Amino acid sequence: MSDGHDASHAGAPDGRSTHDRLVDAAWDVFVKQPYDNVRIAEVAARANVSTGSFYSYFESKEALFREVSLRALDEMYSYDRRDPDNTQRNPVRDIAYGVRQYYLVIYRLRIVAQSIEQVHVLDDEVRVTRRGTLMRGAKRVERLISRFQAEGICDPTVDPWLTALALQTMTIQVGYDQLVHRDQPQDIDALVAAVTPIWARSIGLERWLPAR
Repeated sequence: MSDGHDASHAGAPDGRSTHDRLVDAAWDVFVKQPYDNVRIAEVAARANVSTGSFYSYFESKEALFREVSLRALDEMYSYDRRDPDNTQRNPVRDIAYGVRQYYLVIYRLRIVAQSIEQVHVLDDEVRVTRRGTLMRGAKRVERLISRFQAEGICDPTVDPWLTALALQTMTIQVGYDQLVHRDQPQDIDALVAAVTPIWARSIGLERWLPAR
Protein backbone atom coordinates (compact mmCIF):
# COMPACT_ATOMS: atom_id res chain seq x y z
CA MET A 1 0.00 0.00 0.00
CA SER A 2 1.26 3.48 -0.85
CA ASP A 3 0.84 6.43 1.54
CA GLY A 4 1.11 8.87 -1.35
CA HIS A 5 4.86 9.41 -0.98
CA ASP A 6 7.34 8.24 -3.55
CA ALA A 7 8.78 5.23 -1.72
CA SER A 8 11.76 5.01 -4.03
CA HIS A 9 12.77 8.50 -2.90
CA ALA A 10 12.00 8.23 0.83
CA GLY A 11 15.57 9.09 1.69
CA ALA A 12 19.03 9.54 0.28
CA PRO A 13 22.45 7.95 0.84
CA ASP A 14 23.48 11.07 2.76
CA GLY A 15 20.56 10.63 5.15
CA ARG A 16 18.49 13.58 3.95
CA SER A 17 14.74 13.12 3.82
CA THR A 18 12.85 13.77 0.62
CA HIS A 19 11.48 16.95 2.16
CA ASP A 20 14.99 18.21 2.88
CA ARG A 21 16.23 17.25 -0.59
CA LEU A 22 13.42 19.26 -2.13
CA VAL A 23 14.23 22.28 0.04
CA ASP A 24 17.94 22.01 -0.77
CA ALA A 25 17.18 21.67 -4.48
CA ALA A 26 14.82 24.65 -4.31
CA TRP A 27 17.53 26.69 -2.58
CA ASP A 28 19.97 25.92 -5.40
CA VAL A 29 17.40 27.04 -7.96
CA PHE A 30 15.97 30.12 -6.21
CA VAL A 31 19.37 31.65 -5.47
CA LYS A 32 20.03 31.68 -9.23
CA GLN A 33 16.60 32.29 -10.78
CA PRO A 34 13.86 34.84 -10.08
CA TYR A 35 10.73 33.49 -8.44
CA ASP A 36 8.57 33.64 -11.56
CA ASN A 37 11.13 31.65 -13.58
CA VAL A 38 11.32 28.69 -11.19
CA ARG A 39 9.34 25.59 -12.15
CA ILE A 40 8.35 22.80 -9.80
CA ALA A 41 9.45 20.20 -12.35
CA GLU A 42 12.98 21.61 -12.30
CA VAL A 43 13.18 21.51 -8.51
CA ALA A 44 11.77 17.98 -8.37
CA ALA A 45 14.20 16.74 -11.01
CA ARG A 46 17.14 18.28 -9.16
CA ALA A 47 16.00 16.51 -5.99
CA ASN A 48 15.51 13.24 -7.91
CA VAL A 49 11.81 13.23 -7.04
CA SER A 50 8.89 12.85 -9.41
CA THR A 51 6.79 15.92 -10.02
CA GLY A 52 3.72 14.07 -8.76
CA SER A 53 5.48 13.14 -5.52
CA PHE A 54 6.43 16.78 -4.96
CA TYR A 55 2.85 17.52 -3.97
CA SER A 56 3.03 14.95 -1.18
CA TYR A 57 5.45 17.32 0.54
CA PHE A 58 4.44 20.80 -0.64
CA GLU A 59 1.09 22.03 -1.84
CA SER A 60 2.58 24.61 -4.19
CA LYS A 61 5.66 26.51 -5.27
CA GLU A 62 4.61 29.21 -2.83
CA ALA A 63 4.75 26.76 0.09
CA LEU A 64 8.21 25.60 -0.97
CA PHE A 65 9.46 29.16 -1.32
CA ARG A 66 8.40 29.92 2.25
CA GLU A 67 11.09 27.51 3.44
CA VAL A 68 13.66 28.97 1.07
CA SER A 69 12.86 32.49 2.25
CA LEU A 70 13.15 31.38 5.88
CA ARG A 71 16.65 30.06 5.22
CA ALA A 72 17.67 33.18 3.30
CA LEU A 73 16.34 35.56 5.95
CA ASP A 74 18.09 33.58 8.66
CA GLU A 75 21.38 34.01 6.80
CA MET A 76 20.68 37.73 6.51
CA TYR A 77 20.38 37.83 10.30
CA SER A 78 23.08 35.37 11.39
CA TYR A 79 26.23 36.86 9.85
CA ASP A 80 29.32 37.61 11.99
CA ARG A 81 29.47 41.07 13.55
CA ARG A 82 32.76 41.16 15.40
CA ASP A 83 36.00 41.69 13.54
CA PRO A 84 38.32 38.87 14.71
CA ASP A 85 41.33 41.13 14.07
CA ASN A 86 39.98 44.02 16.14
CA THR A 87 42.44 43.59 18.99
CA GLN A 88 41.98 47.22 20.10
CA ARG A 89 38.24 46.64 20.57
CA ASN A 90 37.38 49.66 18.46
CA PRO A 91 33.53 49.68 18.35
CA VAL A 92 33.44 51.43 14.98
CA ARG A 93 35.66 48.77 13.46
CA ASP A 94 33.20 46.09 14.60
CA ILE A 95 30.30 48.13 13.19
CA ALA A 96 32.06 48.39 9.82
CA TYR A 97 32.81 44.66 9.89
CA GLY A 98 29.17 43.82 10.58
CA VAL A 99 27.87 46.12 7.85
CA ARG A 100 30.29 44.56 5.38
CA GLN A 101 29.26 41.02 6.33
CA TYR A 102 25.60 41.92 5.90
CA TYR A 103 26.23 43.44 2.49
CA LEU A 104 28.21 40.37 1.41
CA VAL A 105 25.28 38.15 2.40
CA ILE A 106 22.60 40.12 0.58
CA TYR A 107 24.82 40.43 -2.48
CA ARG A 108 25.37 36.66 -2.53
CA LEU A 109 21.61 36.13 -2.08
CA ARG A 110 20.51 39.02 -4.27
CA ILE A 111 18.27 36.92 -6.56
CA VAL A 112 16.36 35.23 -3.74
CA ALA A 113 16.23 38.60 -1.94
CA GLN A 114 14.51 40.07 -5.00
CA SER A 115 12.03 37.18 -4.91
CA ILE A 116 11.30 37.76 -1.22
CA GLU A 117 10.56 41.41 -1.95
CA GLN A 118 8.16 40.31 -4.70
CA VAL A 119 6.42 37.54 -2.77
CA HIS A 120 6.05 39.14 0.68
CA VAL A 121 3.34 41.51 -0.53
CA LEU A 122 1.22 38.51 -1.54
CA ASP A 123 2.14 35.83 1.00
CA ASP A 124 1.41 36.53 4.66
CA GLU A 125 3.84 33.90 5.95
CA VAL A 126 6.74 35.36 4.00
CA ARG A 127 5.68 38.87 5.06
CA VAL A 128 5.61 37.93 8.74
CA THR A 129 8.96 36.13 8.54
CA ARG A 130 10.54 39.06 6.71
CA ARG A 131 9.15 41.55 9.23
CA GLY A 132 10.26 39.39 12.12
CA THR A 133 13.80 39.25 10.78
CA LEU A 134 13.90 43.03 10.45
CA MET A 135 12.70 43.45 14.02
CA ARG A 136 15.18 40.90 15.37
CA GLY A 137 17.95 42.87 13.68
CA ALA A 138 16.72 46.15 15.14
CA LYS A 139 16.47 44.62 18.61
CA ARG A 140 20.08 43.48 18.33
CA VAL A 141 21.19 46.99 17.35
CA GLU A 142 19.23 48.33 20.32
CA ARG A 143 21.13 45.98 22.63
CA LEU A 144 24.41 47.08 21.09
CA ILE A 145 23.66 50.77 21.66
CA SER A 146 22.52 50.07 25.21
CA ARG A 147 25.75 48.18 25.89
CA PHE A 148 27.85 51.04 24.52
CA GLN A 149 25.92 53.44 26.76
CA ALA A 150 26.46 51.23 29.79
CA GLU A 151 30.17 51.13 29.01
CA GLY A 152 30.22 54.91 28.73
CA ILE A 153 31.63 55.00 25.20
CA CYS A 154 28.71 56.52 23.30
CA ASP A 155 26.09 59.24 23.67
CA PRO A 156 23.91 58.43 26.71
CA THR A 157 21.10 60.69 25.47
CA VAL A 158 20.19 58.82 22.29
CA ASP A 159 17.11 56.61 22.36
CA PRO A 160 18.45 53.06 21.81
CA TRP A 161 15.31 51.67 20.20
CA LEU A 162 14.40 54.51 17.84
CA THR A 163 18.03 55.01 16.86
CA ALA A 164 18.36 51.28 16.23
CA LEU A 165 15.29 51.37 13.98
CA ALA A 166 16.70 54.29 12.01
CA LEU A 167 20.16 52.76 11.58
CA GLN A 168 18.78 49.33 10.72
CA THR A 169 16.38 50.77 8.14
CA MET A 170 19.06 52.96 6.59
CA THR A 171 21.57 50.12 6.32
CA ILE A 172 19.07 47.75 4.74
CA GLN A 173 17.67 50.32 2.31
CA VAL A 174 21.13 51.33 1.12
CA GLY A 175 22.12 47.70 0.69
CA TYR A 176 19.00 46.64 -1.17
CA ASP A 177 18.98 49.71 -3.40
CA GLN A 178 22.66 49.43 -4.30
CA LEU A 179 23.34 45.68 -4.19
CA VAL A 180 20.06 43.84 -4.73
CA HIS A 181 18.01 45.95 -7.13
CA ARG A 182 20.71 47.56 -9.27
CA ASP A 183 21.71 45.82 -12.50
CA GLN A 184 25.31 46.77 -11.75
CA PRO A 185 25.77 46.49 -7.96
CA GLN A 186 27.69 49.19 -6.15
CA ASP A 187 31.15 48.53 -4.69
CA ILE A 188 30.66 47.06 -1.21
CA ASP A 189 33.73 48.77 0.27
CA ALA A 190 32.39 52.14 -0.87
CA LEU A 191 29.03 51.44 0.77
CA VAL A 192 30.66 50.38 4.04
CA ALA A 193 32.82 53.52 3.99
CA ALA A 194 29.70 55.67 3.55
CA VAL A 195 27.42 53.91 6.04
CA THR A 196 29.83 53.33 8.93
CA PRO A 197 30.44 57.03 9.81
CA ILE A 198 26.68 57.59 9.85
CA TRP A 199 26.37 54.88 12.49
CA ALA A 200 29.29 56.29 14.48
CA ARG A 201 28.08 59.89 14.46
CA SER A 202 24.48 58.90 15.21
CA ILE A 203 25.42 57.36 18.54
CA GLY A 204 28.42 59.49 19.51
CA LEU A 205 31.34 57.31 18.47
CA GLU A 206 33.13 59.96 16.43
CA ARG A 207 36.37 59.63 18.37
CA TRP A 208 36.67 56.03 17.21
CA LEU A 209 36.53 56.97 13.53
CA PRO A 210 39.86 56.81 11.68
CA ALA A 211 41.61 60.15 11.24
CA ARG A 212 41.17 61.72 7.82
